[in-house]
Amino acid sequence: MVASTQASSDLCWRVIRQNNAFRTKQRAGRGRDRIVLSSEPKNLLNKSSFKYSAIVHDNSIGLELSEKGVVVSRNGSKDIVLPAKKVIGMRSRMARKGRKDLGAAIRMRAIRLQRLNVRKSRKSWKNDA
Repeated sequence: MVASTQASSDLCWRVIRQNNAFRTKQRAGRGRDRIVLSSEPKNLLNKSSFKYSAIVHDNSIGLELSEKGVVVSRNGSKDIVLPAKKVIGMRSRMARKGRKDLGAAIRMRAIRLQRLNVRKSRKSWKNDA
């Protein structure tokens, strides 16, 4: 879902902020405090915020884990499969082509996917499944 050319991304966010199919709440600690998360496909940090929302921004970048490596996907372009270490080094180039404010988020997501990939390659992970 991409923002309309007739409405600004800020207006789209204000409309979908409270009512969104991807929005989830999770309890934080013991009290009533709740964290609002998002399960959008291209949301890098899974936070329900305007900055990380892929629904309202046209040039969003998504990183997902596959058996061959990390799948880098952008709106309107073909998906690329790269090793996780290469994605960590390419974060500045991806941020320049996409959104400059997401450079650190791209790096954090790539490191997290690399750790998960290392865990999945261990024998103990394969025996449990």
